[in-house]
Amino acid sequence: MNILTVSLPIRLRARLVGKIKTAEVTPTSSPEEALEALKQGSYNLLVFHEVKDEDPLEGLRLLMPRHKGRVVFCSLGQHPSDFLQHLVKSLRVSAILQSPVDPDELIRRVSIELDTRVPSLSEKITPARAIPAALLPVWQRHQETNLERVGLLAAGADPEAEEEIVEAARRAAHQLAGSLGTFGLSTASLLARDAETQLGHFPLNDAQRERMETLIHAIELQLADPQLQLPDLESAAPLGSLLLFSNDAIWVDEFKHVAHPAGYRVLSTDDPTGARRLYALEDPAAVVLDLAEGAQEAVALVHDLSGRGQPLLALLDPGVVARLGCKTLTKPVAPALLLDALQAPAQVDQMAQRRVLAVDDDPLVLETVATLLTSLNVEMHTLEEPLTFWETLQKVKPDLVILDVDLPYVSGIELCRAMRAEPKLAHIPVIFMSAYNDSDTVHRVFLAGGDDYVFKPVVGPELITRVRNRLMRQSGAVEMAAHAVAASGEGTDLAFLVSDEELSRQIFAHFVGLGYKVERLTATGSALVEKLTCRVEARPRVVLLDVLPTNDILYGLEGLGVNDYSQVWVRGDLTEAEIGIVYESGLAGYLPEGLDPAILLRKLERTLRSNSSVMEAKQAPREEAVR
Repeated sequence: MNILTVSLPIRLRARLVGKIKTAEVTPTSSPEEALEALKQGSYNLLVFHEVKDEDPLEGLRLLMPRHKGRVVFCSLGQHPSDFLQHLVKSLRVSAILQSPVDPDELIRRVSIELDTRVPSLSEKITPARAIPAALLPVWQRHQETNLERVGLLAAGADPEAEEEIVEAARRAAHQLAGSLGTFGLSTASLLARDAETQLGHFPLNDAQRERMETLIHAIELQLADPQLQLPDLESAAPLGSLLLFSNDAIWVDEFKHVAHPAGYRVLSTDDPTGARRLYALEDPAAVVLDLAEGAQEAVALVHDLSGRGQPLLALLDPGVVARLGCKTLTKPVAPALLLDALQAPAQVDQMAQRRVLAVDDDPLVLETVATLLTSLNVEMHTLEEPLTFWETLQKVKPDLVILDVDLPYVSGIELCRAMRAEPKLAHIPVIFMSAYNDSDTVHRVFLAGGDDYVFKPVVGPELITRVRNRLMRQSGAVEMAAHAVAASGEGTDLAFLVSDEELSRQIFAHFVGLGYKVERLTATGSALVEKLTCRVEARPRVVLLDVLPTNDILYGLEGLGVNDYSQVWVRGDLTEAEIGIVYESGLAGYLPEGLDPAILLRKLERTLRSNSSVMEAKQAPREEAVR
């Protein structure tokens, strides 16, 4: 196979020659020189690189009568749609790469056009990891086994279950009872004993199966949050369950005594992670989040759980004013008044309407995305024709872009990379959607500067949560956390632990120069954990952490509650599963090891700027001093 290149820069040509071993590459410096080469023989592929101050259309028109193979066009800038349409329809261009052209993407596209295997573009080494015992309790090590046992209970309760399946489920119930009792979860242990009794009969009747459903759900709730005090399952709750988050044990007991007669079954927890899991499992009828009593770090729960249809109420410390997107009351408040507030019509101070642009060549996907996001109060724009992307972007001026990875003629990854190279567009969050779930594609997405990755088929709640979180971060919605910091002045704006010394110096110099309070972290292990879990007022608001063998904190961040206050970015060479943990845990995002430092700095800067209250608090003393 033969490749003819026109005006391709040396760095790109050298990379092409080094990686595409099965093809012979013939370089030319102009269309005229390329035409002479075409007169001497045919080529399977033409790679045409645009040159400044020269008309690329004229050059391609000169070559097309002679060239019969495919064409890859490397652009120098953002071209209008009529230009791109002409490339595709009249000049047979099959792929368009965006400026600045990425060498790896060029190799990938050339391989695809030649119908050859895409070569390995980088050698990634995933270090062996062992979850440090100091970070995760023994409970976590038993989670998977216990969840498997709950699955066996569900299989045994199936009306069509055979006797051996029911017997396996009975044994699993017996094991669960012992395991849960070992961890001191006596109520859940008794429920497992009850399940063991129910499964001692074969076949199960309707009443026994109904009882099993209740028992299984309760055990799932306990596994989701071991700190949960399971409510009385025998008592009727006509209004359904109420999820209550609070660190104030005395007040929780007072509230339960009022909420139960009012018709609620209260699920209470003081663990933010457990609260999220309980919400996902239970789908409660109402939510109460106590952000007073030193629980400011749970403000992220407001953003994660609001806007989903249920009444949500936040309790604040006296004197605190915060725009949280939900009803608020100030403690102390009588439980009866709180219940009245839940029943009252909502008067929510919602997030200002945002514009979202979704790009996909499948109209069904676009319609689905637009329908799912209607609950977020967004102005939705969809685009089927990616060649009109730049004009649409300029017209819509979106606050967030959703891109499909695999678009006709121009890759979604290429569009994202071009956005990140343009200062006026670099701040716009980009969420990718794709049916591809291989680690190579995921890695390319984040190297291009993507903010998040959602697998197709799109799951409604997942997409809504991801989009909402990105928009909330961008709009500076975490105002209550800023209030805690402004009151004390102790917190650091940015704390980072980066092994690359040159990058570390760049980060420090850049953000100190912008006037931020920056701290370079050097300690790992327990000392790092202590830094990230100290008093709320003293915690850094934005954190960048390298995930290293000596700093294996990734798996512990959610359990430690770090992400409930600080916006945490993790950097490294993570596996697909680990990247999933980053976003499932509610962290700010993942930055791959090879990411362009300029993109990394812009992402951190955008995160810091998103909390406008912090900057106002920083500037107030300066303005006062000037006066």
